[in-house]
Amino acid sequence: MVRIVAAFLAVVVAGCSTGPDAPPVTGREVACADTVCIAYPEGWEVLEVGPDFIRFAHPAGEDVLATVAPTNLRAVVEQAGGTWPATPTAVAEAFWSLLAETGVGELGTVEPLADGRVRSFGAYENGRMWLLLVPVDAERGIGVEVRGPNRTWESHAEVFFSDVVPVPATG
Repeated sequence: MVRIVAAFLAVVVAGCSTGPDAPPVTGREVACADTVCIAYPEGWEVLEVGPDFIRFAHPAGEDVLATVAPTNLRAVVEQAGGTWPATPTAVAEAFWSLLAETGVGELGTVEPLADGRVRSFGAYENGRMWLLLVPVDAERGIGVEVRGPNRTWESHAEVFFSDVVPVPATG
């Protein structure tokens, strides 16, 4: 019963989020760093490209952001008090538990995908966050975070999640 009430409250709170609604997705572009390429919706700005990360923002507001960056899967699990090795789903849950411990986030759903990636969604500060975890090897992964003020930004997260390609190291 407690879980049902908590789930209901999460839906009510999600529906009450403020901030600009997402514009329709009209197309997509691709941005690359040395270690990853990712699709992103037209209208987003590439703020910064480092050797292994890319940061994006949308002009609709300062709380509409996205990031693709490397993730140390083992470190996330151990920092959250878990034991290694762990499944990608456990890594995503550990990530959200770290956000909950600091009072900035709360997990809503976790969805393991057939290809080994894990999608999750939850509350983040005054808005929402979508996370895609892409395992690269036993301890390394790529994390894609998309933040928006309300659930209308999910279609934009879908574009970010649609095409994440690790670039193999050369040399």
